[in-house]
Amino acid sequence: MNNRSLVFPVQSLLVTILVLTQAARADVLVLKKGDRISGEISRIWDGEITIEPEYSDEFNVDMSAVAHIESKRDFEIEMNDGRKVIGKFAGTDADGDQVIDAENQSFSIPLAELFELDEPEAAFDWESNADFSSSFNSGNTNNYNTKLRADTTVKFSDHRHIGELTFTREDQDGISTQEKDLFRYNYNWLFRDPVFFSTSFSYERDPIIDLSSRVIVSAGMGRDIWNTPRKFLSMQLGAGAQSEESGDLSEESVVVTWALRYAQDVFSDDMEIYHNHSITHNVNGRTNTSYKTTTGLRYEITDLLYSNLSIDYDYESQPIEPATSEDVSILFGLGLEF
Repeated sequence: MNNRSLVFPVQSLLVTILVLTQAARADVLVLKKGDRISGEISRIWDGEITIEPEYSDEFNVDMSAVAHIESKRDFEIEMNDGRKVIGKFAGTDADGDQVIDAENQSFSIPLAELFELDEPEAAFDWESNADFSSSFNSGNTNNYNTKLRADTTVKFSDHRHIGELTFTREDQDGISTQEKDLFRYNYNWLFRDPVFFSTSFSYERDPIIDLSSRVIVSAGMGRDIWNTPRKFLSMQLGAGAQSEESGDLSEESVVVTWALRYAQDVFSDDMEIYHNHSITHNVNGRTNTSYKTTTGLRYEITDLLYSNLSIDYDYESQPIEPATSEDVSILFGLGLEF
């Protein structure tokens, strides 16, 4: 027997092993009508199970149509009564209830008692967004406002790095009225998840109002209230120092800082509402409290592209002359998620 005659049997064996391995790893929805859907379950939310078979894109199945789930993978599972476990779906018991094999126990519940399910967080994960928004008015006055904002979140084990870069430009009747640049970096160490230690750094400039630079460094503690693929809410409190240069003046002061980040899917997986804000209060030096907030709505057009509507509100109790205390912008644009 020559080597060529062995090729087909070996190929057949490898394909068979691969198919059997994938089948063993596949999640299965057993429907009440007796049908079985094999694929990869990614979540349970709002009474629907999202699964992606090998033969199609992911789709949702009503939980009311499912008898039970079979899977050898671990999931983060939350019940209607608030209990949370990490476990596997091990078929049904004698009464037809869903069996869940958790870390230290095995128990049964009606499938309808499942409130939410997510895949466990990977040790390494990252997410980036880049938004370009603008507004334009013409007539008695001509003005435009543009904003480019990019942010990246990188998570490695218990460490989370968050970077944000924003460029804002505003023009009224051919005169520049805003030329603001803002960079922020936030490091979180989740030493006792969901509680974390945080350090942050920010740099801001706006030469139109003669703000050469404003640098803030702070450290503190924070907590994740929600942290799932569909909703995230985190807040942190800290204290640090601020260095501000305006014109010929330079001043340092002690500050107290507060930050909140929120995002959640609404109505469907294609729509997300988000709200981020930060507060900085000067304890000494120039008496000033700065409040910056961005609230918006993103709608997914493709896996990469989305539309974005945002409202930006900035407030300073003692602004640098000639700036006013409040600055509001309503912007619409497009963004990339990757």
